[in-house]
Amino acid sequence: MARRVIGLDVGTHAVRVAEVELEDPPRVTAFGQVALPYDAMREGEIVDATAVTKAVQRLWTELGLGKGEVRLGIASPRVIVRTVEVPVMADADLEGALRFQAGDLLPIPLEEAAFDFQVLESVAAAPGATGEDGEAAEPMQRVLIAAAPRITVEALADAVRAAGVRPVAVDLVPLALVRSLGRRVGTNGPAAEALVSVGSGTTVIVVQESGLPRFVRIVGGGGRAITSAIESALEVDTDAAESLKRDPAADPSTAAAIDAAIAGPLRAIVEAVRGSVDFYRGQPDSLPVVRITLTGGASLQAGLAEAIGEAVDLPCVAAQPRSLITLGDIGFGADEIPQLDPYLAVPVGLALAGLAPGRRINLLGAQGTTIDRRTLTTIGAAVGGGLLVVLGLLTLLANNQLSDARSARDEAQARNAALEAEAAKYADAQAQAATVEGLRTQAEAVLATDVSWARMLQEIARTIPNDSWLTTFQGSVTDAGTSSAGTSGTTTIAGTTGVVGTPVAGTKIGTASFGVTGLDFTSVASWIQRIGEIPSFTNLWVPNATKDSSTATSRPLVTYSSTADVTTSAISERAAEYGRVR
Repeated sequence: MARRVIGLDVGTHAVRVAEVELEDPPRVTAFGQVALPYDAMREGEIVDATAVTKAVQRLWTELGLGKGEVRLGIASPRVIVRTVEVPVMADADLEGALRFQAGDLLPIPLEEAAFDFQVLESVAAAPGATGEDGEAAEPMQRVLIAAAPRITVEALADAVRAAGVRPVAVDLVPLALVRSLGRRVGTNGPAAEALVSVGSGTTVIVVQESGLPRFVRIVGGGGRAITSAIESALEVDTDAAESLKRDPAADPSTAAAIDAAIAGPLRAIVEAVRGSVDFYRGQPDSLPVVRITLTGGASLQAGLAEAIGEAVDLPCVAAQPRSLITLGDIGFGADEIPQLDPYLAVPVGLALAGLAPGRRINLLGAQGTTIDRRTLTTIGAAVGGGLLVVLGLLTLLANNQLSDARSARDEAQARNAALEAEAAKYADAQAQAATVEGLRTQAEAVLATDVSWARMLQEIARTIPNDSWLTTFQGSVTDAGTSSAGTSGTTTIAGTTGVVGTPVAGTKIGTASFGVTGLDFTSVASWIQRIGEIPSFTNLWVPNATKDSSTATSRPLVTYSSTADVTTSAISERAAEYGRVR
């Protein structure tokens, strides 16, 4: 009998399961879904474990599923996914090395995280390429690392175990999408495709190139936000709002109000997709994105596919997971089968991980390992390049916060217009107008000293001497030099701001500190000379430098710290862009 694996997707709105049999192509032998109570899940994380357990029990009973290998999926905004390039090494050494560097790569403490990795592919060195020592460059490998709060992973697994089901793995929903939908795209050479799954509580975006994930992002928001907007605008209960969301034309008298209510949540989804695709396109080794493939229950929302396609200027098509699999007798009529397409991709993709050879991400059972100092020294410089990607993602997060502020402002403006039209019924139109103005002021304040950290790191990467490499970087923005007297506040890379006022041109607006390693003391002089030419910095200084003869490398290295003032040249252009779209 062919091997069978079960994929179990615990979503915000429903629990879905697919049993897949290893054939060519894979064959789905069972599929089903059970709706969850409205408050059982929130943005992909369990709130009511008992409700989830009961839904899983009902699925197993109704489908007659056995106790075979069950693989769970997780999709929460708190899930972290990164890709780094490191020297080729054994999995045991690689895990230890990645854990050692996790503090630079992950925004959550490793002791609180479920952490795992998967080697995606080997990266051949360029012909004739050499390392710092003049010898032939080492072969590299591209590695995907994933982490999530351990408490979130354990809550999911415990709720499923309570139903009498034994999960063997907790995988990532973005990777499941790539397995079930990812394929080679483009007819004029290599190309990329953005897979977008819009669920009830989360939206998952993953850019894939020939079945390999290149960019992953999970954001909160989806179908539930649309339902809540209708509830609030029409003052109806959840069930009525869900019905109106599915068929807004059923009552022509409310159609205009529904369109106005859902404009904000739809815009948030569209902006998340657009921002993610733009971020991927901005990477130096990215391929052309040729299309958007849309799936998930909320992807059926009228006008969403068209809006996404227009925003990214690409075709946006519905996913067709049945093109890569076959369906057995799963209890649905021929006319019902096409309606399953938005719901098949995730559970089928989770099951496919258990049918394929090789290591796969599993957040259930990652254990810590150790690694020798020589390996840490070798990998340190390679993983340091991942800092640029991390800071780029933080910049994307800042863009998302600005997009959220715009969406909140637009929703407030829509409410204000409705209140003015019915002034006799709603007496607080002025308060709503004040809210809009407050949001505008808040957005402008956030951007007053918004530093483009990604651009700054790119400047450093282009300018840094060849005999030095950056190991740590910290930056912050203060209000020194603002033209508004008496204001105070601080901005950090994480994106929290409290500054009001416009910085005076050419003045100090913050500080930066660096940790650097060089080949010898002449590296320090080169650092001061070259980095000091970057307009974003002034008063560059190296307070200390130490030669470390204890390293496992063949020659001693010099480690040193450096500080600089951040100038107004580092300010981003987002404030001007925000002013143009207001």
